[in-house]
Amino acid sequence: MGCVASKKETNSQALRISTVTEIKVQPSSFIVENEHRFQDVYKLGKKIGSGAFGDVKLCSHLITGAERAVKIFRKDLAVEPDKQRILINELDTLKILDHPNIIRIYEFFEDSMRFYIVMENCKGGELFVEIIKRQNFNELQAAQIMCQLFSAVLYLHENGIVHRDIKPENILLEEEGDISNIKLIDFGSSTRFIKGQLIKGTLGTTYYISPEVLSGTYNEKCDMWSCGVILYILLCGHPPFDGKNDEEIIECVKRGKFTFKGEIWRSVSNAAKNMISELLCLASMRLSASQALSHPWMTRNASLSSPDPELIQSALMSLQQFHASSKLKDAINAFITTQCISLKDTKMLRNIFQAIDTNHDGKLSREELMAQFMKIMGDEAADEEVKRIMAEVDTDHNGFIDYSEFLKAAMDRKILESSENMKLAFDAFDKDGNQSISALEVKRMLEGKASSEDKVWATIIGEVDENNDGEIDFNEFQKIVLSHV
Repeated sequence: MGCVASKKETNSQALRISTVTEIKVQPSSFIVENEHRFQDVYKLGKKIGSGAFGDVKLCSHLITGAERAVKIFRKDLAVEPDKQRILINELDTLKILDHPNIIRIYEFFEDSMRFYIVMENCKGGELFVEIIKRQNFNELQAAQIMCQLFSAVLYLHENGIVHRDIKPENILLEEEGDISNIKLIDFGSSTRFIKGQLIKGTLGTTYYISPEVLSGTYNEKCDMWSCGVILYILLCGHPPFDGKNDEEIIECVKRGKFTFKGEIWRSVSNAAKNMISELLCLASMRLSASQALSHPWMTRNASLSSPDPELIQSALMSLQQFHASSKLKDAINAFITTQCISLKDTKMLRNIFQAIDTNHDGKLSREELMAQFMKIMGDEAADEEVKRIMAEVDTDHNGFIDYSEFLKAAMDRKILESSENMKLAFDAFDKDGNQSISALEVKRMLEGKASSEDKVWATIIGEVDENNDGEIDFNEFQKIVLSHV
């Protein structure tokens, strides 16, 4: 394809897949260019946002009716290589992210005039608008928002990504007025970094940009400055650094002086003020995302929606019962979980995931699972159970259960096994539309950046090919999904 195909992937290593067990099933495997016309797959709706290169509009899937958002880039507004790089950067970054508080993308399209990125539709709109409506938030509400934001930032930083443009306009509410589920968006300014090395490039928005970014060299803690500005605004309704124009605001930011003067700050706790002060300070003294999540003000005030213990136990039982009977079934379930399931269907599981994820890093560790299973069984039994669960559910072998892996294992089987979702998954794997899936089509879906031997993919097909014709028809496909062995 055009501008995106011309870019070579960075930070990739040539991996060699020699056996079926070496295949890593990841959400990014399914975020690919749809070779159909956008208009043949989605019906375009009203505009819900705009940017430098085009609009964001609602769209609905013509077959399922699923409502999503689409970011439309006009090519005539992004002719220069630097502007094209923003588009490529956002797509490449979002493809690899898997966190409950970071926007998920589904697929992308390209035609002669435009480029389309299809993503989750967050009906609640921007946090910026919610701030204007409410004017300010109490400390419990502010902490609830910041806990989710710090979790997303921690996840980004642990994955070597700095956002560089965190602001209320780039934070969406999943539902109107509901601050319990936020999503960080707009990764066009993001970049990869290596811990301990300085980053260059002046990007960001004047109210939220850190002094060191203005100086030209900085590290990932520039994101934490932006978080500090947001926390200040949440508690009082106006920014800590202000002016009549951008030049005046930038001068205020460079000086780094702010106050807690005014009637509204009299009712704000010293702990909250201390947290802000430890974010709006020199980068060398500034809190990291992990430290912010452990700050006394956060631990005292931040409580994400805590699910009923029985619901958590039910999810744990689903993890116990999960068995990846074949690599293809695992891939199909992963596709349905990441590409077909609505935000409504994942809401409760997301809350459970966040309740288990006690350090808020966006993934479940062995220790976090142990803490849950030790509540319902002995230490030795819990240890054995967690070992088995990690072996079954951690399909990308990174030592953790990622968000999508958790959803795949804990999701209601009736949703995963619906005829509608099975048909969507079959059509996605059936690249040439001939109503059967070949080894080559499975390879195209799952190989990713690796190289592999053809026998690996023939083996995957052979495991489930009942009539031995070398391909999988829809009946065989259904049996794979419905098999509970």
